[in-house]
Amino acid sequence: MAEIIEQGEVNIAGTILYTGSLSSVSSTKILQLKFYNSLAYVLTLERYDAATATSKILYSLTLDAGDSVTDSATYALKEGDRLIAYSDIPGTSYYIYGFDYADS
Repeated sequence: MAEIIEQGEVNIAGTILYTGSLSSVSSTKILQLKFYNSLAYVLTLERYDAATATSKILYSLTLDAGDSVTDSATYALKEGDRLIAYSDIPGTSYYIYGFDYADS
């Protein structure tokens, strides 16, 4: 089991936050996502399902300057599944935390 801690900046064209690694539903679990921008922004989180090759918008939020988002939902990712974040302006930072069970 490997701990996942990643951070960076969301690209306007979309940033893959994490990609699932094994075919088991419990292979990758993202437990927390955080986003922040000092300016007003629109944040969109999308989930890509590799088995069906389809994407679904999980949420799209219009936020005021300085607003932060903490998402504590648990996202179980199978092999090839992805969480993708979009921001309508540059400078939106992200942080993700979870576990990848591929090393078990």
